[in-house]
Amino acid sequence: MKPIRKIAAGSIAVGVLVFAGKMLAAKVSGSTALFSDALEALVNVAASGLALYALIIGAKPADDEHHYGHAKAELLSAITTGALILLAAVLIFHRAVLALWHPEQLATLEGGLGLGLALNAAAGVMNAVWAAVLRRYGKQARSPALLADSQHLFSDVLTSIGIVAALLVVDWLRMPRLDPVIALLIAGQIAVMGWHTVKRSISGLLDEAPPPAVTERIHALVREYASGAIEAHDLRIRQAGHASFLEFHLVVPGEMTVNESHAICDRIEAALKQEMHGAIITIHVEPPEKAKNDGVLVP
Repeated sequence: MKPIRKIAAGSIAVGVLVFAGKMLAAKVSGSTALFSDALEALVNVAASGLALYALIIGAKPADDEHHYGHAKAELLSAITTGALILLAAVLIFHRAVLALWHPEQLATLEGGLGLGLALNAAAGVMNAVWAAVLRRYGKQARSPALLADSQHLFSDVLTSIGIVAALLVVDWLRMPRLDPVIALLIAGQIAVMGWHTVKRSISGLLDEAPPPAVTERIHALVREYASGAIEAHDLRIRQAGHASFLEFHLVVPGEMTVNESHAICDRIEAALKQEMHGAIITIHVEPPEKAKNDGVLVP
């Protein structure tokens, strides 16, 4: 978990540099759209700080007050990140509406706009590289916090590309009033992203079932390694941050000894943990009269 914490800490440093570059770009250009992009970068810094805190808390082992550990802290972090994104959308919307009613002078491409776009593009490249790093490590660690941070940065990169292209068109058409209109579009795009981040994280808190392909793979492994048993039923899976919890009932023949049934359970657990690293697996052994003839039937 320590390398992941370093990655999350690196996100804060990168976020500060990107925010500084984009704020400077907004200042030299006088662009409301570039200011909107800078405000989103500030949210990235806050989101990275939340991700780091969540990873530290989530890595704590189970204790007397938290029997299942603290992994859901990452989901709470992702929800807070989504809420901050929504707040940024509201602030951008407010700034854009004011700019429409009270237009500000937008620099020309030969003036500060050219420098502003160059600074913004450089910050976008930095975000793109770091977003790829976060996505890679987030998938390896199955970290909702890092993946949410990565998705936000990728979205920020696309937004930056769109802003640079749009402002070039604005300068070419000599229509500075389009600048706040671009900011309004950015606010809408950010709001959608924030809502999806919150919705996805809430689903995790509510123990949403994994995709059917994951469930089918688990069923296949249980069927393959439960030789000697009769069936497995009432299989339930939930994800809490990087931790997975899997439980089911295993029906065995009545004449089977405790040692023999335990050996089957060990075999199943070993196979499942190779597929689901760090999974916490609970298997309840039952006699044949408890069979339901559904779930996973063992050949």
